[in-house]
Amino acid sequence: MKNNHKSIAIGLLIIGMLIYAVRIQYIKKPKIGILKNIKYTVGKVTSKYDYYRHGYDYIFVFNDSRKDGQQDGNFIQGHKYLVAYDSTNIKNGFMILDKFDVTDSLEKHCIFDEYGLYWEGWSLQKIPFQYDKSDIEFEVREIINSYK
Repeated sequence: MKNNHKSIAIGLLIIGMLIYAVRIQYIKKPKIGILKNIKYTVGKVTSKYDYYRHGYDYIFVFNDSRKDGQQDGNFIQGHKYLVAYDSTNIKNGFMILDKFDVTDSLEKHCIFDEYGLYWEGWSLQKIPFQYDKSDIEFEVREIINSYK
């Protein structure tokens, strides 16, 4: 009888882990729907490249809560980059943009972190950093197309 309970517990644990893994992968990969209500914020790369998971970990704020992501690219641990996300439906995904390092621009534009996170979000036109907006839009579309 004891072994039966142990088997059931292990089975439920495996099913729970599978559901969690599928849910995480489903939400984090950006989809074309992200473009409808896209906003941008600042995300911070929190790890060195992880060869097992093939990417870097990062954090950002969405609707007053912390979100974690993981993405491949050319990042530097501790640097801050633009993050694109769907402002109305996080299930459409989010992405950190490695070509847009804003680490040095934050102080210049008086954008300061609060508890290590940045709480502001902007539409493409209102991003305060000196990047060509069409380059940002192009990069977002390139990343979305790479997931198809």
